[in-house]
Amino acid sequence: MYTKSMFGFELKRRVLHKQDVVEIGIWAHSTYLEHCEQLESGLRQVMLDLNTMELGPAFAFSYEELNKIGDDLIAGKDVRLD
Repeated sequence: MYTKSMFGFELKRRVLHKQDVVEIGIWAHSTYLEHCEQLESGLRQVMLDLNTMELGPAFAFSYEELNKIGDDLIAGKDVRLD
């Protein structure tokens, strides 16, 4: 099973290294495709929502927002990115 915590820690690592948000969006999508059959409940939509960052600045989250998302996932919270 691919867990919220696993995804959250990797997201925070990418934010810490200031990886471009478009690249983070692409990573979220490829990770989704790699683990889509074994995702912890509540993680699928987060990954797909983060994927939209590759569409441009209007869809991007700030590093601060991404870091908070990572923290919430590590804590096992349900994250909604409305």
